[in-house]
Amino acid sequence: MQDYDRFVALATLTPKAAAAQRRAVFWAAPLFAVVMTDPGQALKASLARQTYPHFVLTDLSHRPATDYYLFLPGQARLAPDALFRLAAAAGGGRELLYADEDVLVNGRRRDPRFKPDFSPHTLLSHDYPGRGICVSRRLLLAAGGWPGPTPARSYAFTLRAAALAERIAHLPFMLFSLPPEAPSQDPSPLKAALGSAPLILPGPCPGTFLPRFNVRGEPLVSVIASDENGSDALKSALLAVEQRMQLPRYEFVVAASRPLTPFLRALQSNGVTVLERPGASPCALWNEAARAARGRFLLFLLSGCAPLSPDFGQRLTEWADRPDVGAVGPLVLDGQGRVLSCGTAVGMLGGLCSPGFGLTPEQIRADCPRLLCPRDVSCLGPWALMIRRDRFLPVGGFDPTMGSLGFAEELCLRLGKRGLFTLCAPGVRFRFTGSLAVPTPSRANLLRCRDAFYPLLEAGDPFYNPNLSMAHPLPRPALPPRPALLLHRTENWPPYFSHSREKNY
Repeated sequence: MQDYDRFVALATLTPKAAAAQRRAVFWAAPLFAVVMTDPGQALKASLARQTYPHFVLTDLSHRPATDYYLFLPGQARLAPDALFRLAAAAGGGRELLYADEDVLVNGRRRDPRFKPDFSPHTLLSHDYPGRGICVSRRLLLAAGGWPGPTPARSYAFTLRAAALAERIAHLPFMLFSLPPEAPSQDPSPLKAALGSAPLILPGPCPGTFLPRFNVRGEPLVSVIASDENGSDALKSALLAVEQRMQLPRYEFVVAASRPLTPFLRALQSNGVTVLERPGASPCALWNEAARAARGRFLLFLLSGCAPLSPDFGQRLTEWADRPDVGAVGPLVLDGQGRVLSCGTAVGMLGGLCSPGFGLTPEQIRADCPRLLCPRDVSCLGPWALMIRRDRFLPVGGFDPTMGSLGFAEELCLRLGKRGLFTLCAPGVRFRFTGSLAVPTPSRANLLRCRDAFYPLLEAGDPFYNPNLSMAHPLPRPALPPRPALLLHRTENWPPYFSHSREKNY
């Protein structure tokens, strides 16, 4: 990854900060067992430099009674503040902790893995928490004992622990440097965790998987399309849906914001529901169309956005039918095959943008293939969005006060407040050939967008690591690192321990 050496140099703990951490006195200092999953000397050497003293070193044959257990290979290296960061994050009943990591290649740190906050559906595609997970004693016992040293057994343990943990915390700090390890191709941990999944396919890169699920019954899918790009774009989109829809039951509902054209009248005469509301806003139109639709699943499509994947209907409904998924969307390409949407990162390029924007899927596969795995995101754009009807109507649908800017993303955030996840399924692909022009928003619309997205702009998108740059469409380390070096200052440490008044800088 470009610029990673500079990132490491800037993010390294300073001597003053290390001295201040050693003087810190915790109100309740947890005891850690650092468990070596295989022999090695690097781990012992890095433990001697830790700024947090309350730990014991053990291996898989000895099982001391401690508060937390951290499992690492013997050739791993810990950052000097690794245990200090874990101890600071352990308060409040957090039972599973994980941090960012990189790989030691010939003594140099490479292949950084900047991880998102807890993402249960990302975890179903690959073991993104990695090898350096830390679990509480209660969770360790509930998950059935210590994980084994192989990648498959480690993944199986992480899946069990994540399902049982009451609180999970991600530490956005590069705390672990690990020896290279070949990823597991064994799908058995995922099969054991899911149980009901009929099929688990290989993912886009080694060590990743694509689980498939059963959908209850034979559901009706309502395809709700708009006409803002004209009849030709709408016709091509509906024709592509009809050609590639493999589900037996589906219907079209067309929301028309302009007087009916001959094509729309022909659709009407063939039994398609067409709502004529000249001048209506997209949100108001789509809300009315959703109320008129009869399907259990609602697929909202901008005109000119057409599916490329022949099984798009089945794969989107599989994810949308999951009990904790609010909305799901595909990978959307433009007319030149470049990415328009692969899940939205709030704050990227100064607004609402997608990782990989403007690049081809082949470029993403070469640089960051895990972006092509099914994964949780904060929100999705309006090009193609599937939501269950019983998710959409209870939250009030799209907010008409949002205007034409950010209305789909704002709905995803409201679903998230109800405990529902938004998912991007990049294996499903659509192509958008319509116009990207957005009417100039009014001041009221801009203020509404500010109110809707400012909390994430301020706190950071939880599904896009805060140490990744928001100025580049592919994952690149932020320079200077985010969270900024201010987080090394003692006055910014969490309030559940006391420390000296001396500042780091």
